[in-house]
Amino acid sequence: MTDELRADAGLDALFALDLFPVGVFQTDLLGRCLRVNPRWCALAGRTAEEARGYGYLDAIHPDDRPSVIEATRRHIEADRQLRIEYRIVRPTGEVRWVLAQATVLSGPAGERIGYIGTVTDISDRVRAEEALRESEERFRSRIEFNPEAIAIHQQGVVVYVNPAAVALMRAAGPGDLVGRHILDFVRPEFHPLVRDRQRRLAAGEAVGPAEMEFQLCDGSTRLVETAASPTVFRGKPAVQLWVRDISEQRKLEALYRAVVDSIRDPMWIADRDDAGEWRLVFANAAYCRGARVELADILGKTSLDLAAAGYLSERLAREREQYYRQAAEGGRPVEYEMRGEWNGRPFHIMTTLTPVAGPGGASRRIVGWSRDLSRKLEQERRLAESERNYRAVVEGTSDALWVADREADGGWRITLANPRTAEMLQTPLEQLTGRRLEEALPPEAARRALERYRQAEAAGGPIEYENVIERPGYRREVVTHLTPVFDEAGRCVRIIGSSRDAADRRKAELALLQAQKLESLGVLAGGIAHDFNNLLTTILGNLFLVRTELPPDSPLRVYLDDAATAGERGAELVRKLLGFSRPGIAARERVSLTRLFEETVALVRRTLTPAVRLIVHSDPGDDTVIGEFAGLQQVLLNLLLNARDAMPEGGTVTILRTTRELGPDPGWARRGLLPGRYHDIAVSDTGTGMPPELLSRIFDPFFTTKGIGKGTGLGLSTALSIVRAHGGWLEAESVEGQGSTFRILLPVAPPPGEEPPAGGR
Repeated sequence: MTDELRADAGLDALFALDLFPVGVFQTDLLGRCLRVNPRWCALAGRTAEEARGYGYLDAIHPDDRPSVIEATRRHIEADRQLRIEYRIVRPTGEVRWVLAQATVLSGPAGERIGYIGTVTDISDRVRAEEALRESEERFRSRIEFNPEAIAIHQQGVVVYVNPAAVALMRAAGPGDLVGRHILDFVRPEFHPLVRDRQRRLAAGEAVGPAEMEFQLCDGSTRLVETAASPTVFRGKPAVQLWVRDISEQRKLEALYRAVVDSIRDPMWIADRDDAGEWRLVFANAAYCRGARVELADILGKTSLDLAAAGYLSERLAREREQYYRQAAEGGRPVEYEMRGEWNGRPFHIMTTLTPVAGPGGASRRIVGWSRDLSRKLEQERRLAESERNYRAVVEGTSDALWVADREADGGWRITLANPRTAEMLQTPLEQLTGRRLEEALPPEAARRALERYRQAEAAGGPIEYENVIERPGYRREVVTHLTPVFDEAGRCVRIIGSSRDAADRRKAELALLQAQKLESLGVLAGGIAHDFNNLLTTILGNLFLVRTELPPDSPLRVYLDDAATAGERGAELVRKLLGFSRPGIAARERVSLTRLFEETVALVRRTLTPAVRLIVHSDPGDDTVIGEFAGLQQVLLNLLLNARDAMPEGGTVTILRTTRELGPDPGWARRGLLPGRYHDIAVSDTGTGMPPELLSRIFDPFFTTKGIGKGTGLGLSTALSIVRAHGGWLEAESVEGQGSTFRILLPVAPPPGEEPPAGGR
C-alpha cells in the first residue's frame, strides 16, 4: 500500500469517528468536498454523500451562498486561511449560524493536497450579539433623543454625552466635553459633594438627586439637579448622569413661595416616603408663625415625630395621619375640623387636604390648607353679641324706635319697630312691621308723619319736635327725633325715628332745675356758713377762756358746758354747709367699689336690728372709679342709714352694682353726664316709701322727713353734690308703701395710664 493510500485510509478512519464537538470537512484544491464528519452531518441535516463534491453548498442559506463561494475562491487563490460566518438551512427549514474555518492540508511529502476545516455552530452567540446590537440601538436611540441631558463617565472622565447635554453645557459639540473630568464643569464649592457621591457609588450605595452649580463652556453658571447610577459602557463599569437645569424652576419656586408666604392661612405639603410615612416637605410663613416653629425644625418630620417633639398630642398626630391616608386612597380632597393644642397654644381649625396624583394615579403628595376657626368663631360670637346688644338696646329701651324705608313710588314702609313703639301707638307690633306708613297709622297721624319726614329730608339732618299720640281713650305727649339717611346720590332712602314720653323730658328738666337750685343754695349756704363759722369761733373761744378762769367747783361750769356743746353742734352744721357748698374731690384715686361696699356695710351692720337683711351683689368685671373714697363712703353710708330708718319694722336693703352705656342723650346731657360706660349702683329698701310730693323735695337742702333733732336735711343734698363732683348723678324712685330705690351713676375708671376727662370723667 502506497503512502497516499495509507493517508486516505487514515483520514477515512478519522472522519468516521465522532471525536470532535464541531463539524469537520475536507476539500480538494478546487474546493470540492471529499469528507465530512458525523457532527457536520448532524449540524447540516445532510448525509456525507449529499455533502460530497459541491453538494455541501446546498446546505448554505441562499442569501449567503454567493458570499461563501466568493470567499472560498479568494481563499484558494490567495492560499490563505479561510474564516467566514454564514447561515445554513437544515432540511426542516431551521436556520443555524456557523463559523467555517479552513487551512491547507499537506500530503506525506509536504505537497498541498487540499483543505481541511471546521464548522462551529454559533447561533447562540449571533443571537446574543443581535440582541446586544438591538439593545444598544434602543439605548442609543433613547439617550440620543432624550430631552434630558445625559452623560456617561468612567472614573470621573466623560466618555459620552447626548445632544441635550451638549446644549445644556453650551458646548460647540461633544468634543468640548468628552475626555474631560466632570469636576472641570462643577463649581469648586460643590467638589466635596461630587467626590462623596462617586465614593458611595463605587461602594455600591444608592445616591439620590443632588443640586449643584455647573460651570458652562461659555463661562456662565447654571443651577442643576443631577441623578447618578452605575452602568456599563463599552464593556467597562461606568456612571450614567442625568442632568436637569432647575434655574428657572427655582425662580418659579421662589415666586410661588413668595405668593404662598403672602397667604394668611397656613399651607403645607407632605410627601409619602417608601415606608409609607407622610413627611413635611414644605410649609409657608403663616404655618410657621401660627405654629411658632422654625421651618428647619419641622421639615422631613412625620406627624408622630412632631408629637414626640411635644408640638401636638399623639392622638391628634394619628388623626392627621388617618386623614392623609383617607385623602390619598380616595383620590379627592378631604375636609375636617380639628381642635386641640399645638406647641402649648389652643387651636381650632378647618383643614382641607388635597391629594396630588403621581405616576399610575397613586397619590404620594398631599397639599394641606388650614383656616383658623377660632377667629371666625370669635367674629361670629361678637356678631351674635352685637346683635344681642342691638336687640337688647332696641327692644329694651324705654324709647320707641323704628325704621322706615322709602320705596320706589316715594312711599314709606316700616321695616323695623320695637315693642315700645307698638305700646306708644297702641297698635300690635305685627301690624306695624312691614306695613306702609298709611297702613300702620290713622290717616291724620300718617299725614302729619309724612310732613315731618319731608321736613327731615329738607333739613338734611336730624330734627326733633313734640307731638301728641291720640287714640280713643288714650293720649300721650312724646318727644320725637327723626334722622334721615341718604344714599350716594343724595336721595333720602331711610328715616330712623325715636320717641320718648315727654314726662321723661319734664323729669330731666326738673332735675336740671334742682341742680341749679342746689348750686344757688350752695353759694348762699357757703356765704352764711363762712360768716357763721367766724361767729362760732369767737363764741367758743370766749367760752373756753371763761371756763379756764372759773374754779373747778364753780356751778357756772355746767352752763358753760351746755353753751360749748351747742356751739360744737353749730360748728358741725357749718361743716356740713361748707361740704354742701364746696363738694369738690379732695383726692383723685382709683377706688374699688367692692371695697367701698365691704367697708361701708361693715360699719352699718352694727346699727341694724336682726329684722333688717342687707344684701350686696356686684357684677363681675372692672369695679373701679376715679374719686375720693371717703366722700363716696359718706354718700353710701347716708343712703344705707336712710334705708334703715325707712324700715322700722325690718325688711331688706339691697345694694346692686351693674354697668350701663350712656349715649349722647339730651336728658343725660342736661344732668351733666357725658356719653360712656357708667357704674349703676342701686340702693333699694322695702320700707315705707314716699309720696310724689315728698320725692320731689328730698334733695332740697334742709328738707327732712325725720323728727326734730334727728336730721339736718343736708344728707341727701350733700350726697348729690359729692356724686356730681365725681362726674355722676344721684336720683330716687319711690312708691308709697312699696319702698324706695336710690340710683347712683358713676363713670367707669379709664384703663391705668389714661387720664379721665374733666368733670370726673
